[in-house]
Amino acid sequence: MRAVKSIEERLFSKVDATGICWLWTGAKNRGGYGAISKGRRDGAAIVHRVVWELLVGPIPDGSDLDHLCRVRACCNPDHLEPVTRAVNVARGSHAAGVQRRTHCKNGHAFTPENSRPNGPRGRACRTCVNEANRRYRARKKEA
Repeated sequence: MRAVKSIEERLFSKVDATGICWLWTGAKNRGGYGAISKGRRDGAAIVHRVVWELLVGPIPDGSDLDHLCRVRACCNPDHLEPVTRAVNVARGSHAAGVQRRTHCKNGHAFTPENSRPNGPRGRACRTCVNEANRRYRARKKEA
């Protein structure tokens, strides 16, 4: 009869801890997070959550583990931080990064007077838009 390995043995046999991130080399779920079976009846678990609970302790109620390194396959507990769902989503979304910007790519400040909505998640610099419109009208006038 074959000896059954514990979840810890199975888990750490598939972690590549040679770099800064501890990369999960086993199966991943659709979102790119490591997944490991807890057993036939218990289903699958998310690897970084299991590692956190084994090495750090229980995850606080109502908290997500935010990957500070932004690598979903990483399970290094030093790269994880328990935060609320709202904080986790805000840190990870592209829209949050866009909203944190204080200046456009040409260096104009995003003030209420100098910015306007641009699509569902962005904003445009009025100075840049006006300059682009002037260049467009000048080209049209020449033609």
